[in-house]
Amino acid sequence: MSSHHHQCQNNIMLHFRFFKAILKTNLQRIKIPNKFSRRHGSALSNPVFLKPPDGTLWKVYWTKKNSDEVWFVKGWKEFTKNYSLNEGHLVVFKYEETSQFDVIILEINDLEIDYSKYETVNRKGKCDQRDEKTVGILKEIPVKNNDAGKRLTLFSPQPHMKVRGESSIRRRTSSLNWPKELKAQEIAQKFISYNPFFTLFIKPSYLTEYQVNVPTLKGYIEDKVKDVALKVGERQWQVKLLPCRNSARRLSGGWSLFVHENGLQAEDVCVFELINMEDSVFKVHVFKR
Repeated sequence: MSSHHHQCQNNIMLHFRFFKAILKTNLQRIKIPNKFSRRHGSALSNPVFLKPPDGTLWKVYWTKKNSDEVWFVKGWKEFTKNYSLNEGHLVVFKYEETSQFDVIILEINDLEIDYSKYETVNRKGKCDQRDEKTVGILKEIPVKNNDAGKRLTLFSPQPHMKVRGESSIRRRTSSLNWPKELKAQEIAQKFISYNPFFTLFIKPSYLTEYQVNVPTLKGYIEDKVKDVALKVGERQWQVKLLPCRNSARRLSGGWSLFVHENGLQAEDVCVFELINMEDSVFKVHVFKR
């Protein structure tokens, strides 16, 4: 029994995440957290590779200062330029323990950037397919297995990565927003879909108000008053989707009925997966608290 448990521990590679706020002072070079450097610095190859959700790999060299300071230098400037990073952006790094960092980039409004807007002429190296392993959450806290929902899996094959010149590849999508709550972050990270989706952490106010703010959905649903369908199982609820001044959207008329009839509670997490763009149908996956 103990040897089996030890073998399982060896087979599961705990990955870790950290984030860095972009400032004017770190657009040319950036220091990664000392705690991470002390734990993993000796295993890092030079260069390392940064991989955003668009599937490109960016070769970045690092240098060491003092005993535990690791700085990304050559290649980091090109990465920040390509994605137009500026003060107020946030970059979340997930260390793959293979000298690769999966990264996502959040704008000042806390929404993930639209990577398709940016040229990826500086693509570096070749992409290979790997299995995703157990992930960690921000501040390098290992994520333990849990029963938050059936869609959470420890091991799931990575889809075919996007290659320049290929136009018909279905790639795994990432959440259109990045929630602040750790539970919602974990669910958003592990949710597997090839459709656009966003993640909503249910706050107490969402249960009593008649509307709730959601991401912009730009490029997927027209920016005007729209009837959308929220589908849970075989049932559907019609809800009004309204535009907002700050470019976000709002679910309004019909939202309170949807909340009531699905028994939503504070601290539940809902993933809204756009399964039919033409008819604006979202399949809603509810992960109970």
